[in-house]
Amino acid sequence: MIKRIAGMLAISAVLCAAIAAQPVPAPQDTGSAQEEEPIPAELVPDTDTVEYKAAEPEIGAVRAIGLKDTLTPASDYEQIFPYAAAIAGWKQDGTAVYRYALADEAGEQITNPVYTAVKREICGKTAVWMLESDTAEDGVQVSCAAEDGSWVIGPVYGSITVADGYILVQRSDTPDTKVYSNGTLLGTMAGTMVSCSDGILVSRKTTDQSDIWHIYDADDMQELSTLTAYQIGAFSDGYATMQTAENQWAIVDTKGVITPFTDAAWMDEVCNGYVLVKDTEGKFGVAEVSGKEAVAFEYMDGTHCSEDYPLYQLWKSETECVVISATKGQKLQLPEDLQAQKLLALPNDYFSYVNADGCSVIFDDLKSVVLDSEMQFYEQGNTLVCVTEDGYQLFQLEDGTAGKLISYQYTPSEQNADRSMGQFTITNPATGLQGIGNTRGRMVLRPKYDSICCAGGSYYMAVQDEWSGIVDSNGRWLVRTRLSGVK
Repeated sequence: MIKRIAGMLAISAVLCAAIAAQPVPAPQDTGSAQEEEPIPAELVPDTDTVEYKAAEPEIGAVRAIGLKDTLTPASDYEQIFPYAAAIAGWKQDGTAVYRYALADEAGEQITNPVYTAVKREICGKTAVWMLESDTAEDGVQVSCAAEDGSWVIGPVYGSITVADGYILVQRSDTPDTKVYSNGTLLGTMAGTMVSCSDGILVSRKTTDQSDIWHIYDADDMQELSTLTAYQIGAFSDGYATMQTAENQWAIVDTKGVITPFTDAAWMDEVCNGYVLVKDTEGKFGVAEVSGKEAVAFEYMDGTHCSEDYPLYQLWKSETECVVISATKGQKLQLPEDLQAQKLLALPNDYFSYVNADGCSVIFDDLKSVVLDSEMQFYEQGNTLVCVTEDGYQLFQLEDGTAGKLISYQYTPSEQNADRSMGQFTITNPATGLQGIGNTRGRMVLRPKYDSICCAGGSYYMAVQDEWSGIVDSNGRWLVRTRLSGVK
C-alpha cells in the first residue's frame, strides 16, 4: 500500500475530556503506595494566567537521575508511557488543556510535564512516540522516541514524520531532510520528502526555474536519479507515474529511464506494474508500465478500488460498471443490486456499498454480508469495526463473518499504532464514560474513566475524576497523579 505523509502532528483528542466536577471515592489501592482520601476539588477555569500543576504522585516514584525537561535515552526503561500530569489552562468550551509527562514500566517518572501533544505511531515493525513541546521563546519543538526509550531524535524545531519504516526529520532552518532508521541516521536527502514506498524515497527541491526531483534508495540513501518534472508519484515495484510537462505524462523507473505515454491526458499512480489512464479522447482504461494496453480504453470513468492490488472499477454508463483485476484480466462478480454505485475499497479485497434498504453490504467475489445499517469502517488489526450511531459490529477479515451489534460507541483513534492493535476506546452512551474493548467483542476495561486510550501492550493512558496516569488491563494504576485545581 502506497503511503503518503503530510503535515504536522495533531494533538491527541482522546485525553482532552473534562475532569468531573463532583468528587467521587478515590480509586482502589493497588498496594504500590498507601492511598489517602482524595481532597474534594472543583476545577474552575476562571483565569488564563494560573497554571494548575499536579500534586505529588500517589503512585509512582521519580527515577534516581531526577526529573528532566527532555527525555534522556536509557536501556532499562522497558517501555515509556506519556500521561496527563498537569493542567496548563482551559479551552473555551471549559475542557482542560493538559501537559504530559513520561514514566517507565516500573512506574518511575522520567520527565516533568513538558509535552503539549503525544502520539504513538507504527514505524516498520515497532512503535515510536511522537512528542511535541511548546517553548514560549522559540515555538514548538518535536521529538521522536523509541517505545522502549532506548533512543530519541530531537527535540528539533521543524517536523518529524514516519513513513514506510523510516523517520524523516526536516528542521526549520534547512531545506533538506534527514532520514533515520531505528534512531540511526542513514543520510540526508535534498529538499522535502514527497513519498516513501517500497523502499524508495522521492523528494522535491524547488528552484527559481523548476522543481528538481530526487530519487533515493531508502536503505542506504544512495541517490538513484535526479529529474526535472511537474510531479512524480509514489513508486510501486520500481516504477512511478511522472508528469513531464503540462498534458504530458510518462512512466519513470528508479534509474530515471522515462517511458512516454503520448496518448495520455491523465494517469493515476502505479500499482504492481499497472496504471489507470485517461486518454486524450476522454476514455479510461488500464495500461502496463511498458505502455501495453491491459484493459481496453472504452469506459467513461474509472477508479483504482483496492488498497494493495491493481483492481479497477470502470463505468460503461451511469448505470453499468465492472470491476476488473488487471493482473488476472478477469471481471469480478458484482451484486445485482449494486446499481453502479462507487464501491468503497476495504482491506483483504473486500468492498462495500449501501443496498436499497439503507444497509451496508460487505462482499468479495465469493460471498456478501449484510450489516444492520449503513456503517462507517475502521480497520483494527485483522478486524473491521463497522460503526453506526447505535453502536458497532465487528467484521472478521480472515473468515468474513460479522458479529452482533454492540451498543457502545466506538472511538476512532488518530494514531496508526492504535489501529494496528486489537483494542480500542469505547464509550457508554448513557454515562459518557470510557473503557477499552477488543476485536473479539469483549470488554477489557469497563467504562468508568473520563478518558482512556491505548498506550501500548496492556497499558492505557487514563483520566478518572481528579486522577490521571497509566493503568494496566486489570485496572491497576502503574502511575497515578492527582490533578489539582481551585475551588
